[in-house]
Amino acid sequence: MDTAFAAAVLAAGAVMTPALARAACMDRKKVQEVLCRTGVRLVPEEERSELGRKLAEAGLYDVSPDWFAGLRWALAGGFAILCLPLLLFGMDLFWLVFLAPVLYFLPGMWLNSRISKRKSQIRLSLADFSVLFSTALSAGADIVLALEEAAGCVGGPLAEEVDRALREYRTGQGMVDVLVSMADRCNVDEFRSLVRVVVQSYRYGAPLAESMRAHAEQMRSVKRFEVMEAAGKLTVSMVIPVLVFILVPSMLVLFYPAAVQLMSAFGM
Repeated sequence: MDTAFAAAVLAAGAVMTPALARAACMDRKKVQEVLCRTGVRLVPEEERSELGRKLAEAGLYDVSPDWFAGLRWALAGGFAILCLPLLLFGMDLFWLVFLAPVLYFLPGMWLNSRISKRKSQIRLSLADFSVLFSTALSAGADIVLALEEAAGCVGGPLAEEVDRALREYRTGQGMVDVLVSMADRCNVDEFRSLVRVVVQSYRYGAPLAESMRAHAEQMRSVKRFEVMEAAGKLTVSMVIPVLVFILVPSMLVLFYPAAVQLMSAFGM
């Protein structure tokens, strides 16, 4: 069995070595072109459009959806090609059937995890951003300067999105358009609400500072309720650990000597 496995590994290496050598000789641009063509040929346009939206939500603006789709197929297909010689020498087909789909879906799982983490970071910084934005507007700053100041203070993904929106604004796009596009890229309901307030005030000439002050107060209230809800859930989740690791050991320590004395008194 060991001899067969070694022969399988050598055969797989002999098959993959020319391909790896050609891949090493290809420059980065050529590899990207191959992956993009693979993604265009094997993935429908609707799925690539959805993938582009997810890449924007993850903040990966430099990554093409065609390239990402091609990468998934390259991982799964490369593993399948590598395993074909091993199957001839007794490798279990289960590993090919199981691991090839895993490698295909693994980049998508990583992307979804990055999106979830980025949205959480945006939600956490929204309350402070609203307060800082409202304060800057009340101090007399215009909307561009107020956005810059608030984003610079909170940092993180929200600051990156604001900076990108302001760059688009400076290239000639309208303020309303860049704000709506920013909200669509982030895809966070709380952020959409904030952008909606800014767009309505900016479009209809309403006092933006007052509107943002009221919205900031609402955001603080929502955050306070979320903290209270999280504290309530934490209290419930701590019941079982307290019972298992504190109450039960304490009862054993307290009642064990008494139990020993009773057993000695009755001759047990």
